[in-house]
Amino acid sequence: MTISRTLICLGVVCAFALAGTGTQSQTMPPLRVGSASVSTLNYARSNAGYWGLGNLILEPLLVLTKDGKMGSWLAESWTQPNPTTYVYQLRKGVRFSSGNELTAADVAFSLNFYREPGSTNAYNFPATLKSITAVDRYTVQVSLSEPDAAWAVAPAGPQLGIFEKAFYEQHESSFGQPETGVVGTGPWQLSSFNPTSGAELTVNPHYWGGPVPIQSISWKFFSTESSEALAFRAGELDVAFPLERRSFAATSGVDLKTAPGVTNQAQFTMNTLVAPWDDVHLRRAVAYALDKPALISAYGGYAQPVSTLIPPTMLLQLGSQEEVDAALASVPDYPHDFGKAKEEMAKSAYPSGVDVTLTVYNTPSYINVSQAIVPQLAAIGIRAELQVVQDAAWVAEATGDDRKAIHAQFWTNGAVSPDPGGANDAIIGSRNATAGNWNVSNWSSPEVDDLIAQGRSTTDPAKRLRIYQLLLTKFADNVPFVPLFLADEAVALSSHYSWSSFDSYWSQHGPWALGLEIKQ
Repeated sequence: MTISRTLICLGVVCAFALAGTGTQSQTMPPLRVGSASVSTLNYARSNAGYWGLGNLILEPLLVLTKDGKMGSWLAESWTQPNPTTYVYQLRKGVRFSSGNELTAADVAFSLNFYREPGSTNAYNFPATLKSITAVDRYTVQVSLSEPDAAWAVAPAGPQLGIFEKAFYEQHESSFGQPETGVVGTGPWQLSSFNPTSGAELTVNPHYWGGPVPIQSISWKFFSTESSEALAFRAGELDVAFPLERRSFAATSGVDLKTAPGVTNQAQFTMNTLVAPWDDVHLRRAVAYALDKPALISAYGGYAQPVSTLIPPTMLLQLGSQEEVDAALASVPDYPHDFGKAKEEMAKSAYPSGVDVTLTVYNTPSYINVSQAIVPQLAAIGIRAELQVVQDAAWVAEATGDDRKAIHAQFWTNGAVSPDPGGANDAIIGSRNATAGNWNVSNWSSPEVDDLIAQGRSTTDPAKRLRIYQLLLTKFADNVPFVPLFLADEAVALSSHYSWSSFDSYWSQHGPWALGLEIKQ
């Protein structure tokens, strides 16, 4: 999910209870990275830190290769002996930064820790998951209650980084916090961590993957992206991943390196449990009324329009371009058309218009887009008032027991899987229209739940494409939310570094900083 990275400030630099902090001769200048604050590397409490900082310390079982397939990482190989069982063979000799060897017990413990009730990472684990067990020292077995195609790619999620079980058990109450940190197998280890200022990373002397070219990383936290951009302009940073791309580029004076977005979809969501959003004709009117290019401009650019729940590029895993185009040809679409929008309003229970409240998550691009949405809705008689909420309140309302708390909103939703069936699973279906989950439209039906299950239970690409064609059609007919655009992935790089392999899945190819190239 796209959630706040504004976290608790403790105000002190704390020593880490980390073993194996040997030093190596520094042969390159430290890499200097900027971001919003990260308060914890305990992903069960907050997964906001995995995408950048944590990705360099905690590694996954598998990674996504450049051709979209699964590649080995901590798991050297894997098999599927039957439709409901996956077996992962770990690399032997992989060591944590403590010097202790990685075992199947560490892997099983980490993954089971992430899937516990109340974990902010629980959404990564399907309902079909029965157990994750250590068979022997180097073998992990995952058992499902029924076949589930989406599980195949789940172990490549960067938010499921493996940590040392023994270290957790020694520091259970403070695990992931600044006074303790985490111990992983990644190329770098933490040497300090202060949520008000930043973190320092040094090379893991036991790293299994060979020499690490960047010997140390200095990570600085910023309260605003404008201050981060100014630091970049002053030559104080080498890498940043801005969210407010246009303003960051203008302030920093750097041309951002971008890749077409696949995983971060912007949506206008309507809560189907409350009036007037429970009226399908009103929802269709909204879909016709929203001008996507104008909203992209309000967002700050760096995005491409999208009209389907599952991005077409993801469906290419299941068929050729011609087959995907044919499947999508029958899916209802809502091009910008005020005439058709007014026709749908006339069919609704609100032909004379209606007053509504839009919830706005407190970040500049969200507010800008929401402000642009207001006059577009007003043109068809939907008079909207904006209500800005802070990060903690927004998360509490979006995932709380009261499923009617948020009526409608603009937001961006990050895909939880590169698999077309798992990508947006967290925001549809009855399972996710419950407390602790992210189906904020609360739209579901037995037929939809069945299609979701069918898409996951078969591995035949042609059958899956047909299932998702039916699901997308059902979704578009009901339009519980309007897919607006896919945000580009973007990174700012100083003149010292290049990143030729940067793409929309940069965080799923393994520790991202290993992809940086030093300019001589």
